[in-house]
Amino acid sequence: MNKMLDVADAIFAFIAADFWFSSAAGRLPPIGMYWGKAPETDPFYQAVKFSAHMNTVASVFSGLSSLSFSIKLFRARRETDGHKRAG
Repeated sequence: MNKMLDVADAIFAFIAADFWFSSAAGRLPPIGMYWGKAPETDPFYQAVKFSAHMNTVASVFSGLSSLSFSIKLFRARRETDGHKRAG
C-alpha cells in the first residue's frame, strides 16, 4: 500500500508541475483596448482564462499529491503507535 501511495504521490506531483508549466510557458498576445470589459473573443482574455484553468487543475493534482503523502504518513504513524501499544 505504501508503494502505491508513493507512486500516486509522484504521478500527481508530476501532473501538477506539468499543468503549472503549461499555464506559465505560453506567450501572451498583446492587450487590446476596450471600454468596460474585454470580449470573450479577445486573445489576451482567452490566454488569461486558459492560464487560470490550468492553475486550477494543477492545484487539484497538487492537493491529491499532498493527500496521498499525508495518508502514507498517517498510516506509518498508526503502525508505529500500534507496535508501541503491543509491546
